[in-house]
Amino acid sequence: MCSARRCHRRAVLCAGVLASGDVLTVPKLEMHLAHACNLRCEGCTHYANYGFPGVVTLDEGGPWLRAWSARLRPIHFTFLGGEPLLNPALVAWLDLARELLPHSHLRLVSNGLLLHRWPTLWPALARTSTRLTISVHSREPGYAQRLRSELEPAREAAARAGAELELRESIDDWVRPYRGYGAAMEPFDDGEPAASWSACASRHCVTLQDNALWKCPPLAHLPRVAARFALAGRPAWQPYLAYRPLPLEASDDEVAAFYARGPEPSCAMCPARPEHFEKSVS
Repeated sequence: MCSARRCHRRAVLCAGVLASGDVLTVPKLEMHLAHACNLRCEGCTHYANYGFPGVVTLDEGGPWLRAWSARLRPIHFTFLGGEPLLNPALVAWLDLARELLPHSHLRLVSNGLLLHRWPTLWPALARTSTRLTISVHSREPGYAQRLRSELEPAREAAARAGAELELRESIDDWVRPYRGYGAAMEPFDDGEPAASWSACASRHCVTLQDNALWKCPPLAHLPRVAARFALAGRPAWQPYLAYRPLPLEASDDEVAAFYARGPEPSCAMCPARPEHFEKSVS
């Protein structure tokens, strides 16, 4: 039998998690700054294509980040959405994240189409050492022209401020995470959760939502779309709506085990053999 301390150390090392005092270093954590989005992209794994309103305010989400930053030290921490540039407190969020997570690599992921509204963003990115990643969604001429008109001044502004800007092309990586649309949406029923997990681009995207840790964005944000379309009464969705995230009260061993999880039954909601497609951007 190993001692409690040795067993704990073994658990955290297996998870890629390291214990340092009262804080656990974990690989990755991400958080919505907005549920709303200015685009309606088919197949969004965050369900932002359904036009949900709202942002995560500092009063609502600040306590989540403050509480979990006392427990976790993510190597990579990402703000995204929805579209985070819709959050009027964006700069304050960046400052708070850097204050609470001084050792983390911070990233802000955006579609970039609202950068013209944010002249104050560039010094904030530089001050907080936050990388701005612009996700390129489509080859559609209209969309491409809109994006170019934002990128040209953005590159100049980033250079002046000393901020880091990168483009991440996701055009050929788009898949449908469920079947159907809206009230007719259904989870996949391939029955191969291990294959679904292996094929999933979100399998390492642990999400902070409602002051708890969720395995991935599709699970974290499913309750919102389920409420919109009354999915709770549909038998096919009930196993996934029964998923319970990890609460703040969880022990260090439970956090380590959470990060160590590979495929689990909830992964079966997504396709085992996803079909890639070039999405329409609107």
